[in-house]
Amino acid sequence: MSKTFPPGPTSQELLRRIPSIQSDTLTFLTDISQRFGRVVGFHIAGLPIIVINHPEGIKHVLLDEHRRYSKDTLQYRALSTVTGRGLLTNDGESWLQQRRLAQPAFSRQRLAHLDDIVIPATEAMLEGWEPLAQSGQPVDIDAAMMHLTLQIVGKALFSIDLSRDAVNLTRATLTALDTIIYRARNVFTPPAFIPTLRNLKFRRALKTLNHAVAEMVSSRRNAGQPGDDLLGMFLRARDEDTGASMSDQQVRDEIMTMLIAGHETVASALTWTWYLLSRHPEESIRARDEINRVLGKRPPTVSDLEHLPGVGRIFSEALRLYPPAWVISRKALEEDEVLGFNIPRNALVVISPYVVHRQAEFWPEPEQFHPERFLSGPPHRFAYLPFGAGPRLCIGYQFATLEAQLIITRVLQQYTLEWAHPQAVRMDALVTLRPHGGLPMHLRKI
Repeated sequence: MSKTFPPGPTSQELLRRIPSIQSDTLTFLTDISQRFGRVVGFHIAGLPIIVINHPEGIKHVLLDEHRRYSKDTLQYRALSTVTGRGLLTNDGESWLQQRRLAQPAFSRQRLAHLDDIVIPATEAMLEGWEPLAQSGQPVDIDAAMMHLTLQIVGKALFSIDLSRDAVNLTRATLTALDTIIYRARNVFTPPAFIPTLRNLKFRRALKTLNHAVAEMVSSRRNAGQPGDDLLGMFLRARDEDTGASMSDQQVRDEIMTMLIAGHETVASALTWTWYLLSRHPEESIRARDEINRVLGKRPPTVSDLEHLPGVGRIFSEALRLYPPAWVISRKALEEDEVLGFNIPRNALVVISPYVVHRQAEFWPEPEQFHPERFLSGPPHRFAYLPFGAGPRLCIGYQFATLEAQLIITRVLQQYTLEWAHPQAVRMDALVTLRPHGGLPMHLRKI
């Protein structure tokens, strides 16, 4: 096994760049990828950090030798303060058991009727836009997509109408997630038990989310019937060996994971889709022509989407340029070798889909928005990772893709969205990629 540690920035450079690394991690990852190549290595406070930028190395870590790597990293430990040990942060046999339990909720049969939920929720949003379009008042599309996708995931997975609570729940979600990112980036942040203003806001946000989940569970249990949705699957679940049901904490963690991961990531992807289309109105026109040919004025169904490949390509390209999950991390459980370089035991392995999606070797004109590049598949399976890869591929990737395409189609049938400012939007790399300060857009009725 190779003992060659990958090339990378020196300790002196890292020390000098600490403030910019904390405030703009993506620029740092992009820079070292361009300077040092396929595998980059450096140490911070004695911890070896390996950044893998090549699809073959990514395939090795996420698929071929995935058992040598765990999710026991700062990224997922931080997320677990909100989601607990749900599918997103769990590992090992416990994760596998929960994954198998949840999988039927994302079956092809269930997804075939997703339009029954997505379209009414989207129609309600569009109806609310009408007076704003008439008055010329801009809409914060970032917030609108968060509210919409939360309602959809609540109805689709848990048969709950969250329309009244969408504003409070999305605000609580963002407060909680932004706090854990702040803590991760600032070593000297006061501990959570100290009642600083930030910590108090985090506690209130978590209380709001926990209360919503507890209400969902108690309401279902009081009804006497678990139901056949994902919540019902969790409540009916029994351990194969002991016959024990899932604990309240387990149920809470899985619901919280699905609520947060199931709406914030899709909302982020949709927000950037609207931004890109506003910067490239010719793509909106092309997609609308396709939609008119196939659908006319009627709303789309899931079965229609195969006849709307242009819409699919737009969403795929938006995911390439702005993957919500912009960083993936793993801990090396044992010494390994990737692309000829040594991966020490306990090293932190970092993969950035954002960086990989912008490599000219695999993506010609990588900074440009060209949906046509998806007329064929990705140039390498592991050069395109909007939903991760390997056994830990996002369980809801098909749900998210269908949901987003239905929303894009229905909105384009009725509105053109125009970015309200001439300059490029500033991007915040938080838990997901989000536009700084929201994304105000003007609505033009078709």
